[in-house]
Amino acid sequence: MNSKIKIALVRGHHLSKEEAISYEPLKNDFDFECFSSNNPWFDHSEIQFPITQVPSAEGLFRFLPANLHNRAFGFVDGILGAGQWMYGLEKYLKGFDIVHTSDYCHYFTYQAACAKKKLGYRLAAIHYENIPFARDNKPVVRRMKQELYSQADAMFAMSERAKEALILEGYDRERIFVIGNAVDTEKFKPREEENHIWRKRFGIKQNDIVILFVGRVRASKGVFELVYAAKKLLSDSEVDPSRLKVVIAGRGPREKQVRARINQLDIGKNVLMIGGVPHSEIHLLHNIADIFTLPSIPRKYWQEQFGIVLIESMACKKAVVSTFSGSIPEVVGDSGILIQPNDHYSLYLALKSLILDKRLRESLGEQARNQAISIFGLNEIANKLKKAYTTILNMQ
Repeated sequence: MNSKIKIALVRGHHLSKEEAISYEPLKNDFDFECFSSNNPWFDHSEIQFPITQVPSAEGLFRFLPANLHNRAFGFVDGILGAGQWMYGLEKYLKGFDIVHTSDYCHYFTYQAACAKKKLGYRLAAIHYENIPFARDNKPVVRRMKQELYSQADAMFAMSERAKEALILEGYDRERIFVIGNAVDTEKFKPREEENHIWRKRFGIKQNDIVILFVGRVRASKGVFELVYAAKKLLSDSEVDPSRLKVVIAGRGPREKQVRARINQLDIGKNVLMIGGVPHSEIHLLHNIADIFTLPSIPRKYWQEQFGIVLIESMACKKAVVSTFSGSIPEVVGDSGILIQPNDHYSLYLALKSLILDKRLRESLGEQARNQAISIFGLNEIANKLKKAYTTILNMQ
């Protein structure tokens, strides 16, 4: 008879290998089952837990072309401030000891909070949001959050800033566990052979200096500022333009505009937009870089909530340039250079300092790797999760 504690990981469209690795070291301690929507956003082939797909309301928009589908669902999400209904979720959650759901803005989290009153499991929810009361202008979200806070046995904050936001909103600080995301530092690590192979794949010479960006191609990720900084670098007499490459990996709503700006600035030979790269290959892509940058820009209702690409890059021993946005300073610490957001000139200066100083690049890369292992390694995050699960099971 199996006596292990049963934990449901409810994630809707967002279930991903990136997050699932945090729980893999706990397979011998707990029985995990993942609950995804039936139209997930990410590939699940590498996830090591059983996955149940639950019908989701977003599927109602699937008959539309992709661009209209995104607009339609975004319109509904914008009005309500919440999305991702999972039909009949309650019946799937029977028999679990702990239901570990996602952020308060997802309707399935509200469903899990309501079902707890009938099914009696312990309830934990992830909390990335680092802006207090960020969505309280949406009555639907405000109601869902109130229900979650009243029912949740614990909140798993992904950063200290997220914890502080929870405390300001009135949640009991004794029930908040700061967890963070994990990175597999045996997968994400320096790989010299892949460096050569992947540089050749994109026509990049071995002695080139490569600045890498990985993320959604949208204004809030600072991708335009990166393009402007690249133009400044290529015009700088101290920088050899024949040896500088900027690689932008990802897809998003501003791809067309970014390409147009690159063409307008006549830097297409040096700034390469390579499109999306499967997450199963991201660890290889990181190894082409000398410098990684995420010049994130805060918005009124959003600041960078963690930045998983940062810890993946750090684990690969890369020097990082990022911004004072949300939780980024906690993630990067002293292992990178942080600048003011929405400031292409400061970005240019920071990148230039690393381009010209190989010793500084290598020193920051070493610090970054050490930080990724000591703070965000799989065992470190798994130990935090195990302690949190054990604590909430023993709560009165």
